[in-house]
Amino acid sequence: MAVEVATDRLDRILYALPRALREGGVRLADLAAELGVDESRVVDDIAVVTERAYTHPAGWVNDLEMYVDGGRVEAWTSGEFDRPVRLSPREALALALGLRLLSAGMDAVRRGTIRELAGRLDAALTAFPAEPLTAGIALDSGDPHGNGALALLRDAIAEGRRCRIRYLKPGGPEPEARTVAPYALALASGRWYVVGHSAEPDAIRVFRLDRALEIEATGEPYSIPDDFDPRDYIEDGIVFRPGEEREAIVRYSARIARWIAEREQVEEQTDGSVVVRRTVADPAWIVRHVLSYGPDAELVEPEDLRDVVREKVREMKETSA
Repeated sequence: MAVEVATDRLDRILYALPRALREGGVRLADLAAELGVDESRVVDDIAVVTERAYTHPAGWVNDLEMYVDGGRVEAWTSGEFDRPVRLSPREALALALGLRLLSAGMDAVRRGTIRELAGRLDAALTAFPAEPLTAGIALDSGDPHGNGALALLRDAIAEGRRCRIRYLKPGGPEPEARTVAPYALALASGRWYVVGHSAEPDAIRVFRLDRALEIEATGEPYSIPDDFDPRDYIEDGIVFRPGEEREAIVRYSARIARWIAEREQVEEQTDGSVVVRRTVADPAWIVRHVLSYGPDAELVEPEDLRDVVREKVREMKETSA
């Protein structure tokens, strides 16, 4: 059996990205045939790309989104990928370690070439303090990104078969049973989602896969509507429904509470902070709004947008470290 090496995957990714970024994307089957691999390997390559953490300008949530929709691969980018990828120091460290592990199984010539590249990365890393580079590094195993669920859902979409899902809603006391016709898979803000028609409550819904406790394919067929577009539900890293207003709860610190109270209807808290409840139609706006206040504002609800803000703050901290 041929051994998969990092350069093979990199070659596929560099080929697939520009193809997917074209208007209308590219058929998954065509892309797999051009690369000489199975469709599942192409989807795994896409997951490797989209699960990376990037540095975003304030107010932006996601620099790259890729969709596997109806047998097509499509991509959106804010423009950050118009130039060569720049590794963060920790990514460079991980790559240098990986290259050394890879070289162990190579012949003498290739081993020397790969270790020379690792040495060049080492030389570049000497400009950074060692302790921040290695802080918090740990080894893990298992399937943290739910690739088994992804494979099952990919097959269900390809075959047009409904799925039964036990799903735990944010704040829900117990998981709920749902029958879902999956239309598309999407990764936004570092999490996988499935967009599809839910029999309960007879509407299109977006489900976060890490909240799906069980997924089981059924033999019941369905078809994807011709007018379905996943961007109506996930765009710019935000999960939403156009025209559907949502309540957002924001807590402002005691330091700025007086100024907020002059403009908004507030609920005063015992610690001097205030809470404002807003009905918003644009989730991206409330994320930008909360980030603009820095540590003086906290998005309390909804949970999915709170996760977006939390991830953004984490990235900002890593960038400034």
